[in-house]
Amino acid sequence: MTAPDEHLRADAVRNRAALLEAAAEVLATAPDASLAEVAARAGLGRATLYRHFENRDALLAGIQAEVLARAAEALAAADLPGCDTREGLRRAAGALVPLGTRFRILLTEGADADPEFLAARDQTLAPLLALLERGRAAGEISPTASIAWLGLALAGLLMTAVRAAAAGLIDPADAGELVAASLLDGFGRG
Repeated sequence: MTAPDEHLRADAVRNRAALLEAAAEVLATAPDASLAEVAARAGLGRATLYRHFENRDALLAGIQAEVLARAAEALAAADLPGCDTREGLRRAAGALVPLGTRFRILLTEGADADPEFLAARDQTLAPLLALLERGRAAGEISPTASIAWLGLALAGLLMTAVRAAAAGLIDPADAGELVAASLLDGFGRG
């Protein structure tokens, strides 16, 4: 598969990146903002935006691809195979929550209802499922919980952490421990 930027000139690559950054900023705070506002934030004209993204849906698809690429890089850098489950969850959430906060427009634009995005997201998050499987095999996670359930629970905790960090309810630096403790320890005192 060819990367979207592979055949673009250097200035076009910079413009596309600037548009995606601007869109993430503008749409996170004003989801109904116009594409003209996105272009202005990027310091570019509307014509430049439309050369890269034919409409709002194409721009959102570009944001989806960008966040998945960054998430894959962040998870690879977190070295999940080199740690136990708790530390892996801390590292993963610590890397993913700031990304989710930056690209939280995807939480409000229905990306979780798009089968193509969900398939790509599942592939990107596969290292997390492998971490959960290793944790269950090592006895760090109850064997009664299926990996599918654990993956859904973890995704929910990550989305909750993103929303809480964006609302100022938690410090993003604390997200890793909060997610790990919530998934592994629950909220009971048993």
